[in-house]
Amino acid sequence: AEEAGQNIAAISYYFGSKESLYTEVIQGIGSYLNAIFGEMAREARDLLESGQMDREKAADILKRILRLLLTENIERSEIAKIRKVMIREQSSPTAAFDLLYQKALFPLHDLFTRTLAAVSGEDPQSEKAIIRAHMLVGQVIAFTVARSTILRRLDAEKYEKEHAAIIAATLDEHIDFVCAGLIGKESK
Repeated sequence: AEEAGQNIAAISYYFGSKESLYTEVIQGIGSYLNAIFGEMAREARDLLESGQMDREKAADILKRILRLLLTENIERSEIAKIRKVMIREQSSPTAAFDLLYQKALFPLHDLFTRTLAAVSGEDPQSEKAIIRAHMLVGQVIAFTVARSTILRRLDAEKYEKEHAAIIAATLDEHIDFVCAGLIGKESK
């Protein structure tokens, strides 16, 4: 209320309770994430459902998803407004986590896992496929959560365009290495 320049009574008036306000915030985060990834998610879903998702298309989509996540986390300020809420919900879930998970996190994570499984040939519902996908997403999240460490190592106060370019190119390399390794593994 203070940050918004409103009287604390406005929370009760407009939302009924602090919990209801927080639920609205979580729904807003879900809507924001869906707006960011919506077009790419539709494209990936269409390819998966039509059976047209080959390894090359899957690798391309994986790279694009990770690059978009990277861009949102290190180049755009909008996500900074919700980052702390998302980190809090991930590390110490409240009752609102179920809403965030169902509305945004699960659909995106599941889509990423199914796309990666199109390369690996694994069952996308297997624990191994889910963990593998989470590890790949985690490489991007590390640049947000452990931002202070990497900026200190880079002797920088903030991420610059050249940092983003190096990170993005390295993400692409990692996807290429993982995809090549999974394809090679399948043939053995």
